[in-house]
Amino acid sequence: MNKLAMAVMIMLSLGGTTALANQHHHQEHQDHSHHVTMAADSVDMSDSIYHLAGTWYTHRGEQISLHNFQGSAVVISMIYGNCVTACPVLVNDARRIYNALPEAYQSHVKLVMVSFDDDRDTPAALADYVERYKLNESAWTFLHGTDTDIRTLATLLGIRYRKRDDGNFDHSNLVTILDEHGRIVERIEGLNRPVEPAVDALKKIIDEAHLLHH
Repeated sequence: MNKLAMAVMIMLSLGGTTALANQHHHQEHQDHSHHVTMAADSVDMSDSIYHLAGTWYTHRGEQISLHNFQGSAVVISMIYGNCVTACPVLVNDARRIYNALPEAYQSHVKLVMVSFDDDRDTPAALADYVERYKLNESAWTFLHGTDTDIRTLATLLGIRYRKRDDGNFDHSNLVTILDEHGRIVERIEGLNRPVEPAVDALKKIIDEAHLLHH
């Protein structure tokens, strides 16, 4: 190979490397500024999530276990407080589902939001979040837990997430309906989805469990 051909090859190689580096930098910048949606995993809908051991802390400063929600129909999702893209929509989707229920059913439903971020989303930080988004109704519970318990719960719900270098999270956008025993009966994946499937599932749970006395 003559010197000219070798020089051209080196220049092409360097140009390709530079382009790849620029592309990686651009993708990295995008990853740090936009929520990346992760598809939810399939789950076993016959098992109760209330079998999961662990101690959780609410935004009210209470120490509880997941089985504290037993006996109610539950709308549950996983979010983190610093999220300004998907998570506020997930919270609002839970609120839309709740508000679409007939009033007589609402007192039998709990809205549970579990944080991925065990470092920043302390009970006090979650209390600030509740205040900021005006979620003070008794139906709402925001939970802080350990990394191990968060990962285990996410696996049971089929929610995938990963922490990014900037401290934020990519994650599945999933709202799950649990029956009074903590079993999954309905999953709504995506944002701003129609509320009817969740509302119908909640009404069926409450009716079949005779939680509502007509």
